[in-house]
Amino acid sequence: MYRQIRERLSKLLKLPRPPIILILGMRQVGKTTLAKQLVPVQKLVGFNFDLLEDRRELAIQERHHLASVANKYAGRIILIDEVQKMPEVTAVIKHLYDNYGMKFILTGSSELRIRKGVGDTLTGRLHEVRLYPLSLEEINIQSGLTFDKSSEFCNFEENQQLILDYLIFGSLPQIQNLKVEEYSDYLKDYVNSLISKDVLEIAGTRKPGQVYTLARLLALQAGQLVNLNELATLTEFTRERVYRYLDIFEQLGMIVRAKPISTNEREAVTRATKIYFTDLGVRNALVGDFSGWHLRIDRGQLLENAVFMGIKRRVEYSQTGEDVGFFRSESGAEIDIVKGKGRNQELFEVGVGKKVRSRTAGVKIINLENAQKYLY
Repeated sequence: MYRQIRERLSKLLKLPRPPIILILGMRQVGKTTLAKQLVPVQKLVGFNFDLLEDRRELAIQERHHLASVANKYAGRIILIDEVQKMPEVTAVIKHLYDNYGMKFILTGSSELRIRKGVGDTLTGRLHEVRLYPLSLEEINIQSGLTFDKSSEFCNFEENQQLILDYLIFGSLPQIQNLKVEEYSDYLKDYVNSLISKDVLEIAGTRKPGQVYTLARLLALQAGQLVNLNELATLTEFTRERVYRYLDIFEQLGMIVRAKPISTNEREAVTRATKIYFTDLGVRNALVGDFSGWHLRIDRGQLLENAVFMGIKRRVEYSQTGEDVGFFRSESGAEIDIVKGKGRNQELFEVGVGKKVRSRTAGVKIINLENAQKYLY
């Protein structure tokens, strides 16, 4: 499967002294598949830390044992899937990397647990990337279409049809292998696993109903300002607990928090935050609505969410260092999406109609007719 970020990571691994590559992202977003594409199969040694048996060999932090591990896998690249399942392994990785020059690719779907394990252990040794669901370019190439990156629009007619499914069912890789009638069941099961396994495992709670309610409320408010007090009241969580779950949702790759951006900090409401979902299929599964595009009353939310995530994905994959957020003043004036660094900014307004207008000069208007170029 083609991924836009693959070439950059492949070049890193060819360096005389490559960094340890850490691939983060939601479950089933394609982290392991990407990792395996970076290295010839004969040079790769894989460990899946979901399996206790695979953890044993790297669990022993004894010098002579680690020397034998280094000798056994000399010249190979070690792939560790779900590294957060055994955070203490980072000490072993550091020893093997520093003393034997061993190469590692790590994947994980729980950034919080990885952070706890990594701490300062691998500081200066990691190259971290976040893998997102498929872009339109990736889906096009997967489908056998040619893709001209130099064109403003590519495969326009095909992508105008594709975007209608993209906005409803998202673009998790597995979706591409299913029949249309199987999409909704897959996404419902996916969300159930995400909440009941990943989130609850990290949070250490036995209140799946409340957690699901919170996730659903966030889905209904996608692209809108988040009110923590309201969410706390509706879920019967404390405000601090709501904030904690927002952290967990974000670190699992399920949501992204957007913050206000302004060249004049006094103009922005700095306490405001918006929530966007990394995948709209997940968002729509939480809402419980897989209705077609033309039947929906949340079209504006869906399109803005898709465009925001498309812009953010491109910024992160290309490593431009730009911020992606929004602008909202005390008086209520708002610009949907702001991208840039310092005073060099691009402004975007997103709407479903062809005649969307902005009162602010220099704002680019995005609607269904031109949105696809931001999703490539």
